[in-house]
Amino acid sequence: MFKASKKTLGFMTVGILLLTALVAGGATFALFTDQAANEGNEFTAGTVDLSANRDHGDYIPGPMFYPASLDPDGNHAYDENQVNPSGEAIGGWAPGDNVQRTMIVTNEGSLDAKITGIKATPRDTYTQNLPSGGSNIVTGLTSGDAYEEFIEKAYVRVSIPDQELLLFEGYLYELINHEVGFTPTLNQPVIQAPVAGFGGGTLNITFDVSLDKSAGNDLQGQNFIFDFGFYAEQVRNNN
Repeated sequence: MFKASKKTLGFMTVGILLLTALVAGGATFALFTDQAANEGNEFTAGTVDLSANRDHGDYIPGPMFYPASLDPDGNHAYDENQVNPSGEAIGGWAPGDNVQRTMIVTNEGSLDAKITGIKATPRDTYTQNLPSGGSNIVTGLTSGDAYEEFIEKAYVRVSIPDQELLLFEGYLYELINHEVGFTPTLNQPVIQAPVAGFGGGTLNITFDVSLDKSAGNDLQGQNFIFDFGFYAEQVRNNN
């Protein structure tokens, strides 16, 4: 979320004061003078405000990619054990698997925004709140040989199919270790600001993740947790 807060920038005062004097015949004639001020000026900065939710027919918000064990209450929409898992939950990654998920990104700010960067951030824990009450906590590796192999063998393709736009294609480590924090997107899709009577503009962004067939035994039984994030900039006056 990138949001510029409302801020008073102060008074912009314009004053005109004429003090020129005219001297003639030993008398001084002062010109009429006056002052004028335009007071109370408040400037509200526009905002770029993005939110994201998964969208794959899921019954409750949560991660895009997760195993059935993370959410034992789930009504998984598809067979989680099929060769190429594509349902709500997956049965566990195997070398050669390809899984596709969709994220909806919404602009809730006041300015049109364009996506210019994407990143992945590893984390060591994630808590899933369960509909039946309570929660389920999982832990993931963020270092070590297995972690390094996974981010080098997980191939990620991020696109907007309905616009035929490719945002990123490469290995997961490229989204984690970029020197400026975000990897620049190959294209810069625009998300419009909300229009009166309508909600904010949205983009349906598809993530295709494949685990290379060369992935080794070190990955067996290991968890890896990542947050996918986008960087957005205002469109206006931005070349």
